[in-house]
Amino acid sequence: METITKPLLALFFLLISILSVRAQDCTCAEAFEEVVQVYENDYALFNIKVTEANRELYAANKEVFRKKAGRVSAIEECLPVLEQWLQFFRGGHTYIRLTRKSALKETRDSIMIDKNAFLKEINRIKKKKTYKENDLLGIWKYGAYEVGIMPKKDTHENKFIGFILSSKNNVWKQGDVKFELSQIYGNDYEVIYYMDDNSGRKLKGKLQNPEHLEFIDFNNWIKVWPSNTNKVTKAEEADLYSDFHIRMIDDKIPYIRFPNFYEKEPAFVDSLIKSHHQELVNADFFIVDVRDNNGGNDAVYKPLFPYILSGPIQTPNYGLWLSKGNIDIFLDGRKPEELDDESKAEYDYLSSLTGTLFWPNGDEYASTSIPDTLFAPHQKVAVLINEKTISSGETFVYRTRQSEKVILYGQNTAGIIDGFNVLTKKINCFELNYPSSIRAKDVAENPIDPYGMAPDVYVDEKVDVLKFAIEHMSFLIDKNRN
Repeated sequence: METITKPLLALFFLLISILSVRAQDCTCAEAFEEVVQVYENDYALFNIKVTEANRELYAANKEVFRKKAGRVSAIEECLPVLEQWLQFFRGGHTYIRLTRKSALKETRDSIMIDKNAFLKEINRIKKKKTYKENDLLGIWKYGAYEVGIMPKKDTHENKFIGFILSSKNNVWKQGDVKFELSQIYGNDYEVIYYMDDNSGRKLKGKLQNPEHLEFIDFNNWIKVWPSNTNKVTKAEEADLYSDFHIRMIDDKIPYIRFPNFYEKEPAFVDSLIKSHHQELVNADFFIVDVRDNNGGNDAVYKPLFPYILSGPIQTPNYGLWLSKGNIDIFLDGRKPEELDDESKAEYDYLSSLTGTLFWPNGDEYASTSIPDTLFAPHQKVAVLINEKTISSGETFVYRTRQSEKVILYGQNTAGIIDGFNVLTKKINCFELNYPSSIRAKDVAENPIDPYGMAPDVYVDEKVDVLKFAIEHMSFLIDKNRN
């Protein structure tokens, strides 16, 4: 089979375009029909998720939600209906959001307050009976961001903002509002979380304890002020947990933490790992922690491969679903006649395959990668995983579990990598993200979604998996040594 490596195909994978459908008033019934059309025509896994065995179930489910959508009058109430319908596919990399500006701002606010002024303000607010016992107020940290959370002015007592106190991400300046929280009840919140492009993403939030704020299926924030003086060590460890770093445990066990694969560049990771080369190769084992890793760029973790792999690994060749809608996004609004001769030939070839899965890397099931260098071949590596290890976090697990050095500890990964290469399409007042590619030729027979990849050693989430892995790995090594 021919493979395409020209600029036109490369653009397909790099591009996340938004196609405007029409600018008329939104209705939930119309939005539902268009979301259905996108998923039935353009979603790479549709013919794998909907088969003869469950087609009647799918059709009945669609009719139930079609009626629900028809009864919705306020467009803001339509989002839950669409999200619930999409849950039928039980797939990751699917996301829909309301984009109408009256419902969800597209620009973050900024407030004029520095850290010292914030501390004084919180101390003043905490004297009020309403906020005296409120654990949400204070300074919180996640990765590159340190934010202050305070009540939102001129609003009800159940609304709060988190604004930037300091950030290693140059897109964000002091005072920029990173998120807004509206208390639903108890410790549960509705959240608008602002991204680098100013868009607001709707999330659910939960104050798990006085020092742990979780944005569900997204990230976790750790409180750094005010903190219980008896929990300083725990807070410091939690602070480290939220950022990429390498440290030594008991002066002999290297510990590498990857909270995600997007906040650091591959060159930075490569430099830091090389600076710890001797500690890594001299240790009996080291630990790589990808719990709660919400993905990013696969290239970020590859500098670790010479230390973690034991030999060649296989990566399944992926398939690209060539629907007309996906090819239109591929064109990025250009007309076929506007393409140069080379790109036009590629477009014609792809168009001839409309309605099929195209395998850019040929007919083989997988490609084999052979590392140029391997260090400490008899060493062991403990990889810590859980149900929030997703996207590129899972591809890291998929590749490294092929190493004879690796033992996985924890719980099953999230299970959202069978579909990827996410494309974006605008549908009335909504923006829909959906996977245009599938992970491998045998996804139907050997799926990872939605159950994830199992650990070699299951450790209950209530158990300290880091401590357990150290004890377990130490026992194994001592046993083999003796």
